[in-house]
Amino acid sequence: MSGARTVPADALGEVRAGLLAAAERAAVAGMPRPKCDGQLLRPLLAYGAARASGGTVDDGFWCGALAVQMAHEASLVHDDIVDQASTRRGVPTVAAERGIGPALVLGDHLLTSAYRLAAFTGSLEFASLFARAVERTVAGEMAQGRAAGRRLTWEEYREIALGKAGELMGCAVALPAALRGGAEVGRCFELGRRMGLLYQMLDDVLDYCPAAETGKPALGDYAQGRWTWLLDELPDAAFGAEPAAFAARLHAAADDGDTPLRRCLARLEAEAEALCTELRATLPGDGILPALVEQWIDSARQTVAREEAARRPVVVPARPASAALRARVPAAADWGSYFAANSRSFRFASRFFPPGEWERVARVYAFCRVTDDLVDRPGAEADAEEMLDEWVDLSRRAYGGTSTGLELLDRAMGEMAAAGVPFTYAAELAEGMRMDLRMQRYASMAELRVYTHRVASVVGMWITELAGVHAPRVLAKAGEMGHAMQLTNILRDVGEDWRAGRLYLPADVMARHGVTEDSLGRMCRGGATDPVYRCMVEELLRSAEASYHGAFAGIRDLPAAFRRPVAVAAYVYRGIHAPLRRAGYDNLRRRAVTSGSAKALLATRALWDLWMLQRAPAAAFTPDGEPREAAPVRLAGA
Repeated sequence: MSGARTVPADALGEVRAGLLAAAERAAVAGMPRPKCDGQLLRPLLAYGAARASGGTVDDGFWCGALAVQMAHEASLVHDDIVDQASTRRGVPTVAAERGIGPALVLGDHLLTSAYRLAAFTGSLEFASLFARAVERTVAGEMAQGRAAGRRLTWEEYREIALGKAGELMGCAVALPAALRGGAEVGRCFELGRRMGLLYQMLDDVLDYCPAAETGKPALGDYAQGRWTWLLDELPDAAFGAEPAAFAARLHAAADDGDTPLRRCLARLEAEAEALCTELRATLPGDGILPALVEQWIDSARQTVAREEAARRPVVVPARPASAALRARVPAAADWGSYFAANSRSFRFASRFFPPGEWERVARVYAFCRVTDDLVDRPGAEADAEEMLDEWVDLSRRAYGGTSTGLELLDRAMGEMAAAGVPFTYAAELAEGMRMDLRMQRYASMAELRVYTHRVASVVGMWITELAGVHAPRVLAKAGEMGHAMQLTNILRDVGEDWRAGRLYLPADVMARHGVTEDSLGRMCRGGATDPVYRCMVEELLRSAEASYHGAFAGIRDLPAAFRRPVAVAAYVYRGIHAPLRRAGYDNLRRRAVTSGSAKALLATRALWDLWMLQRAPAAAFTPDGEPREAAPVRLAGA
């Protein structure tokens, strides 16, 4: 399967257009409008199967495809309630935005409407198949919950994955055959289920690779006690080990250079090869489905390669730092004035650290500021890539215990290594800076999440692990807090970034509100702030606020010395939203700031809410440490 093919560029556009047209007709009949965003993977499978088999893509087909998509979206709404998630792909969940009751009703409405749409296809066979697929999907989720915390056989894992991930995909692939009454319905259904199994196996690979560009912390499944097929490579594996050390065993090379993860990749490739052969035999007329499988496997290969590169020891020649780089790194004696000039909010929150901890965190922050300054400075374009390369090389050397002659690097990286914090965080930060150098635009919040993960979430996760906390669920909260703070920074600095040639606002959010780059330029030059722009900024502010809310409960799991400064930092950053709103959402010609007195008031509120959070009884939290209430604490100004 070398040289993976790609899905035709027109396919996803045709699928989206067909779904939206069907959704419009459904809305006229009183049904809810699904989002129909993201990969639209299941409708795309149905469309590919129709093209491959010569099936008719008519109104009945789109009703069936929309039924599958609505059932999937209903499952996401319900999953977010069960998981008590505040955001999904960077936007507030329905439960976080409207409350659990309205979210339950919406999920139920989507699901019941999906059954109605399945009936609209006019195919009893499809309607029956669809009803079975929804029920088996729920049964798969329940089976996974019952299996939490114990080792599974491959057969048990496979059955769960075929249910929770495979049933709706099977229904999608079988849709065209069911509509025309073809004899191959059963075979198409099983092929779709196997695609779901393969997709779940790929997702498991990504979960055990911190270098995967998912915009979220890895090892989440392990933290929740979910067994995965990868662990078959570790016969003595069991839950309870420290997650990062446990994952490292999957990447440990034997004498021949082979690793358990490499063996898993080979197994995944074999599964995919066999599946593609059957897909081409059963659906020979078009290559969308095999191309999707090949893209998934190519993604797995790239992820494993990035993970190996991140973990590979790098031998760096013992050379001193260049004079140009030395000039950019502040001496230890200058760190106080450096912070005062570069981040008043961080300096304010840092006052709540005990002296010993403050110095360690300050070195992390100084490292991050220097990394940013290598890119974000006048004339940086000429040599920024070269200086970033040198900075990362020197950092790797310091992480490995070799002196670089730069006190900041030697101490920050030495402390990082001593605490067992993966170097990946520092490398990811540099990659985020490279995204700035490319003046990258972001098509969606999911794409922006990759950027915020690299430049902000990894910093929170780094500090959390430096404090001795390695639990994936706490790291996830730290990453969410970092995302929220970075989104606040982005919304504060839209005009400043625009004048520097950068735009971080997600293109799909802009389009949904009718905001264009031309209108941004006009407003930055002094034009009136459009109402649609103000609505867009408010939506993004609420998205950030949902992330602050979701992350705050994780502070209770930090060491006592870290709780107060992190709580204060969250409130002070979140406090920028109030002056931005008071300014009529004008972040194009002015910069929202909080005064010293406002920071003091925000800090008081932060410490009060932290006290309330710490006093909450154990019964207020799930066994995983999640609050049982949708919003257990109030954020200032919310």
